[in-house]
Amino acid sequence: MTLREALRQAEAQIALQNIPDARIEAELLLMHALGIQRAELYARLAEPLPSVVRDKFEALVERRLRHEPAAYILGRHEFYGVELYVDSRVLIPRPETELLVETALAFVERRFGKGQPCSIVDAGTGSGAIAIALALHLPQARIYATDVSSGAIDVARVNCTRHGVNGRVDLLLGDLLDPLSRSVDLIVANLPYVKDADIPQLMPEIRDFEPVAALAGGVDGLDKVRLLLAQSKGHLLPRGAVMLEIGLGQAEEAVSIAARHFPESKVDLLKDFAGIERVLWIMT
Repeated sequence: MTLREALRQAEAQIALQNIPDARIEAELLLMHALGIQRAELYARLAEPLPSVVRDKFEALVERRLRHEPAAYILGRHEFYGVELYVDSRVLIPRPETELLVETALAFVERRFGKGQPCSIVDAGTGSGAIAIALALHLPQARIYATDVSSGAIDVARVNCTRHGVNGRVDLLLGDLLDPLSRSVDLIVANLPYVKDADIPQLMPEIRDFEPVAALAGGVDGLDKVRLLLAQSKGHLLPRGAVMLEIGLGQAEEAVSIAARHFPESKVDLLKDFAGIERVLWIMT
């Protein structure tokens, strides 16, 4: 069997499971099995697939056919131009969360300029995606990243070390702002916001493999948002801000919660590329 034949066979198998982009998925798995990049893969399509690699590739394909996310199989996922290590202990970073990073960066630039020190907490950091993206773009910032899961903290530590920011990102084990002993200029968070009743209807890649604790947000999906906003005022420096990612249909209630905790602050909503009100922004 040549590489081309193996690729076609895997593509057909993956497509039968109604997994989108079957060709791309098959390519990623074959490249991973071979330890090569896409250009080399296409230069070698006519070559025979070594039996030891064939066994490895078939095992990878079998995992994908069971709907295990490719990011967990490959052990990596890109977020905001940065490749992160991920496994089943953490949520796979989503593209829409990049809006949260962009909004935070814009706030810091306007509020502090280029070199003035500032402090940020990423509550519920998971893989460390948000904290690391901010640290790489804000060398003057001190960043605290919290998570209630020790497994998530371990994953975030791997990523901080890989990207050379472990000296500026403090990883703290605990729920939301509980482990934070100081006030900061900016609080950012992508918290669990899926309604509990919606979890059984999620695609199997999410429902069966990603950590439920990183998804489930209670009856209306906003339990963690309520808790974080209740904690935030006591951890925010003057002229600070809070930025949270929210889900479809949650904007009105999220704004109401924010207004109760920050009655004198400006509350805004930012839409993502799909037109969904995605980021709740409180400016004190």
